[in-house]
Amino acid sequence: EISVFGIAVAILLGFRNNEAYNRFWEARAAWGDLTNASRNFGSQVINYIQPPSNKKFGLQDITRIHSEIIYRHLAFLNILRLQLRQEKNLEEIKPFLSELEFNKLSTIVNKATLINHWQSIQLRELYQSGWIDKHAYVVGLMDSIKDFFVAQGRCERIKNTPLPRQYAFFTKSFVWIFVLLLPFGLVQHLGWGAFPIYVVLATIFTITERIGSRTEEPFESKLEDVPMSFICRNIEIDLKQQLGESSVPEPVEIRNGILM
Repeated sequence: EISVFGIAVAILLGFRNNEAYNRFWEARAAWGDLTNASRNFGSQVINYIQPPSNKKFGLQDITRIHSEIIYRHLAFLNILRLQLRQEKNLEEIKPFLSELEFNKLSTIVNKATLINHWQSIQLRELYQSGWIDKHAYVVGLMDSIKDFFVAQGRCERIKNTPLPRQYAFFTKSFVWIFVLLLPFGLVQHLGWGAFPIYVVLATIFTITERIGSRTEEPFESKLEDVPMSFICRNIEIDLKQQLGESSVPEPVEIRNGILM
């Protein structure tokens, strides 16, 4: 009976699409965690990193160190976005790094990991120089670095471990088998007047299958993917305002109801 086969296909579609949405939502949650941790990190950098009491530094020196660390973090976020989308153009992160650091990236495979590692190295040096209290260093700043690594790992796991191909292959195959057999089942009950109903049902099943196919990979620069460019820009605005900078970029615009 074609109706029994249709129910089975609908259950399979529901399972596959639910798993696809779970992947998308975990990816979005990872970037939400990056947003929250970044705001917290910016506040930690500005409040925890201060010159030792036995040495005198000018406000310009303190601001330079704060800016260097926060800008390097913005480079980490944007390079992670580029890596997940497999984009090679690194010019847009150049303003966030020194020339020496930017040039070093050309030979590195996982650039986001290295940038975060540079952060931990500088924080250790500042701690050893008396710029950071021990508790603030261990429990505060280094915990934030850990949070960044964890969120990066979650994104890389989603990117590098696709939904098993057998789900996509058999789901699509069964949908098309059902769509091809459906007219014969409808004609038996409704005659040739069943054509409009067939078109509606076939459209519903094929579009539902397509939705799952496009949802399961949230880092492919598709219109419905996680809006990483929008998130990175919002974090950049927040952190630059925490630094007290007057010149901040505009938020990424929504174009035709789409965020990238």
